[in-house]
Amino acid sequence: MTPAQRRAQLLDVGEAIFDEGRFEELSMDEIAGRAGVTRALLYHYFTSKADYFAAIWQRAHESLRGISEPSPDATVRAWAADRLAAYLDFYARHPHLVYIANRSSVSTDPTVREPVSAHFRSMGKLLLDAAGCAGAERAIAEAAFDGWIAFVRATALAAFVEQTITPAQTLSLSLAALDATVGRHADLGTRPKRRPA
Repeated sequence: MTPAQRRAQLLDVGEAIFDEGRFEELSMDEIAGRAGVTRALLYHYFTSKADYFAAIWQRAHESLRGISEPSPDATVRAWAADRLAAYLDFYARHPHLVYIANRSSVSTDPTVREPVSAHFRSMGKLLLDAAGCAGAERAIAEAAFDGWIAFVRATALAAFVEQTITPAQTLSLSLAALDATVGRHADLGTRPKRRPA
C-alpha cells in the first residue's frame, strides 16, 4: 500500500469511527486497533486526535470546494441560495462530524475551523464580485457576510445537531438574514456583473 493509499484508508476508518458519534472517549490506541495498524503508524500520519479529525473534516469538505461561478442566467441571490442548500445538505450527510467540529474539545482548533472558513471565504468573494460590490460598500458587505456566516452556522447547528428547527427553516432564516445584512450593501437581485477570475 502506498503512503497515499494508507492515509486514505486511515481517513476512511476514522470517518466511520467518528460517524458513530464518539470522539472524546476514543483514544489513538483504539483508533489504531480498529484501523488494523500500530499506534506508531497512526501517529506517523497524524500528530494527534485533533489533527486526525481535522484531516477527516477537511476531506469531507472537498465536496464543497468546487464552488461554481454564478450563472449569468440567475440572480446572485439564487446562486447564494443554491450554495447554501449544498452546505446544508453537507451538514445533513455528516451530522456526527458536524457535532465534533462544532461542539467537541477540538471545535476551536484552527485546523478544524479552516475547511469551513475557506469555503465561505471563497463563496463570499464570488458573491460580492458577482454583485459588483466595490469600494467602501465592499468592506461593509464583507463584514456583513462574516456575520451572516456565524448566523448560518448557528441555525445549521440548531437544525442538524440540536434538532430544534427544521432544515427548511434554517434555509429560510439564513436567506432572510442574507437579504437583511449583505443585501443592504450588495445588489443580490442582479445577474452577475462580471465573471470571477
